[in-house]
Amino acid sequence: MSAINILWISLTCIGSYLIGSIPFTVLFGRLFKGDDLRKHHTGNPGGFNAIRTFGLPIGLTALFLDILKGFITILVIDQIYSRPYFVNENGSNLFFTSMCIIGPALAILGHNYSIYINFSGGQGLSVFMGALFYVNPIVFAFYAITYILLVAVLKLSNRIAGLIVVILCIPDGLFLPLAPPWAHILNDWVAGGSGFLYVTQGLVVLAMSLVLLSSMLKNVIVKSKIGIEKMTEVG
Repeated sequence: MSAINILWISLTCIGSYLIGSIPFTVLFGRLFKGDDLRKHHTGNPGGFNAIRTFGLPIGLTALFLDILKGFITILVIDQIYSRPYFVNENGSNLFFTSMCIIGPALAILGHNYSIYINFSGGQGLSVFMGALFYVNPIVFAFYAITYILLVAVLKLSNRIAGLIVVILCIPDGLFLPLAPPWAHILNDWVAGGSGFLYVTQGLVVLAMSLVLLSSMLKNVIVKSKIGIEKMTEVG
């Protein structure tokens, strides 16, 4: 691997993390309300807590920008690594495939552990949604519809609903047909005679899901410890 390729990969990884790390909800709270979102309700600097704390105009704008972080990350990777320079003679493109998997996962990691706010952050669901919409709108539609049904009909919490749909999205990424803009994807994206498994699409979703699940698990453990400490203090 040449030095220039190593530089491209390094810049992509660092850039993906830094884009994901931008804490729009915290910035908007300080800018428009002079307040820190992390001091309210769940303490989570995510879009849903911003809507609940600061209202729809500020909260929805911040949520949209968080979604845009995931979308822009995979968009830039697609535009850069699909160029002929990165394509091998046999038509495969390992750089493209690898960065499409790693980049969005790092953007979610940046959102959940932002360098700008002492490595704290949100759940990462909004960044996941943005990247998922670009990767495959069909999988995104399944995610969005299922999430709305779980929250609106079954009255599950945002976190539980998010956990369920993230897990369900993993097999969907493997079996649902490729959709624009992935119509031009090269042979190393599929397996089987007619593309029975959409390998890289599934791996993109899997990588993002693992980062999300690790963050959710951490939040559960932290909240459990806080609950035990409060019970001990009362006792």
